[in-house]
Amino acid sequence: MTSDDFVKIFYSNYTPSIDWANIDEITWMYQEELFTISSKIIASSDEFLKKLDFVLDSKNGLTRSGESDAHLALKSFAADCLTSNYGVLKEEVKFEYPLIGFEVDVIDKNLFYPTECGDTNALKLEKYLVLPDTKKMLILPYPHFGNVKVFEFQANPKFFKYIKHKQTFLNQKNAKFRK
Repeated sequence: MTSDDFVKIFYSNYTPSIDWANIDEITWMYQEELFTISSKIIASSDEFLKKLDFVLDSKNGLTRSGESDAHLALKSFAADCLTSNYGVLKEEVKFEYPLIGFEVDVIDKNLFYPTECGDTNALKLEKYLVLPDTKKMLILPYPHFGNVKVFEFQANPKFFKYIKHKQTFLNQKNAKFRK
């Protein structure tokens, strides 16, 4: 996979605020096999359009708090994905949950599967995968009239060694500035 492939996952709307440094680091980490990535289709484009109709219907109780209809639809698919693919009970699904300085779009109460929908800050991959409870980080990009996919990221042991090395390096570098 290339940096452009990861941009399509993290920044499916091709926002101007793409963090290329983190995207390039993610690409390098993938090439070094620090994590694995897999994807699967969880809904067709027709199912996505039906889900849009579902979230537009106010009787379904989905709040709008500045979110797009497409983002709400993806969050609904994410919740369904957690319950059907990972054995999470419906009542254990949390939305907009505060986690290490971010709000994760959808997550289970055990914090095993932090799930981001739509455009996602690439830094979240490293931050979420390093957490002790995380089993996989999931991303559902905007489908743009295609199928809805979930991308599953799972850290390998080498990932944790790299993050520890990186943190040590950054701490030493920052200590020089404090002197």
